[in-house]
Amino acid sequence: MPDGLDLSQDFLPEPALLGALRPEITAAERSGLVALLRLRVEKNRTGLKNQADQFAKMYDDALHGNLPAQDLVRLAQLVRESENGAAEQLHPWMEALRSAIALRPDLSSQEPGQHLQELLEIAADWLVLYQSLHARLLRLASERRAASGEILRARPVAGEVDHAALSREFMARFPKIRAALAK
Repeated sequence: MPDGLDLSQDFLPEPALLGALRPEITAAERSGLVALLRLRVEKNRTGLKNQADQFAKMYDDALHGNLPAQDLVRLAQLVRESENGAAEQLHPWMEALRSAIALRPDLSSQEPGQHLQELLEIAADWLVLYQSLHARLLRLASERRAASGEILRARPVAGEVDHAALSREFMARFPKIRAALAK
């Protein structure tokens, strides 16, 4: 697996930070947690920028390299697998952040709430990096395949197809089509 696809340790959940919104903590405890939140936001921003730079370099290497379309598709699959792994770790943390923010909407405009919101946005942006790289690699593979004149052949599906689940998946993936069908 290429370097830079794994989730940074900086992004892993740190439940103690959610305590900054608890009403029963003292002002000294809150200021300590706010300082930790501020530090965590800065580290996560830096980590996100570094990851974006690594992904940009990875794509640039793929763009200027002579990888065939098949290898680009495999690389895109690795990126998707890494995204799924990162999502497994980040989604519970993101949900905990959303819950903490929702429990104290009165603090959302104050510093602790703002920091938690920033952590949530950075985590979401982290996952978008994977999705963007995946899409760009597949687009590059498609362009290379078209340039080479390679013809794709469909393979028959083995087993039974759950058409209802397949329809739900397509409707979830393509909201514009769903909106057009609703009209």
